[in-house]
Amino acid sequence: MNLFCTARSHFFALGALVIGTCLASPLQAQISAMTSDGWHTWRVPAVDSAPEICCFSWSSGTVTRRGCDLDGRHGGFSTRSNGDFASDEIQMYALLDDGDIRELRALSSSCPVTASTAVTDLGPVTVAESIRWIEHLIESGNEHASEAIAAIAVHDGEQASDLLRKSARSNDADIREDSVFWMAQVRVTEMAADIKEFIFNDGDPDMREHAAFAYSQSGANDAAEVLIRQGRNDDNADVRSQAWFWLAQTEADESESEIGRAIREDIDKDVREEAVFALSQLPGERAVKALGDVLEDRNLDLEVREQALFWLAQDESDEAFEYIDRILSDN
Repeated sequence: MNLFCTARSHFFALGALVIGTCLASPLQAQISAMTSDGWHTWRVPAVDSAPEICCFSWSSGTVTRRGCDLDGRHGGFSTRSNGDFASDEIQMYALLDDGDIRELRALSSSCPVTASTAVTDLGPVTVAESIRWIEHLIESGNEHASEAIAAIAVHDGEQASDLLRKSARSNDADIREDSVFWMAQVRVTEMAADIKEFIFNDGDPDMREHAAFAYSQSGANDAAEVLIRQGRNDDNADVRSQAWFWLAQTEADESESEIGRAIREDIDKDVREEAVFALSQLPGERAVKALGDVLEDRNLDLEVREQALFWLAQDESDEAFEYIDRILSDN
């Protein structure tokens, strides 16, 4: 039987976690080695779709991978999809202080790290053991539930997927939302059906809205189709509004026509006006043209056309200024 000890955690982007546990297990010899203060590390198999988890710097639009300082309080841990440094393992780093685990950072095994003290290598750990160290944190009121969910999401195997499904059915709204988010971000191929169940059938409109957002950010091929379906059919005005916003963010080819249909046909005034704002989120000339089409459509409500003019005026591109100047000249 596994015996858990007290755990504490902090989360930096995707990659920084702090968890602690004690287990009676076949790995007892390795775990008992984690008794001295300082950093300890071990490896666990990563799900195939796990992104690169490391530290990056951003400059002039260029992202540069750099090593992580384990002792840095603000390490800038993040993730990105990058085949150059893909890894089939997650490297975990745990810091012990006076017998307690103070920090645990989950990084790609390819991510270089530095530390001011020696790092004790405990070698490989099975997915089952690693999950047992973490899963007890996923409970209502536990301040480290979010970090635990993020860590489990990058573990390989069906056990991790099943635990995400279970936590997504929690009575705690934050746990549910975190679980669905990581389903979409890391495991969307295998869990798309689960996420769509939340998008279309969950009884909580906040969850339907959140699940649609997560799916829109997942890179799924049918993200636009799913958002259009929600925008057309959801019975909650706020959910429909957000569906059009996230559709514009995907830059899908059908965005203008579908959002335009909502502007003309949705029964809710707020949805119609929010849909105009969604058009402003399209890239460059597409936004200018779409807003211009709304502005010049005299069959639309005056309030909707005014919204189009307002958002067009907020666009600081040359195309927007030229369009407004032409309208003023024509009138």
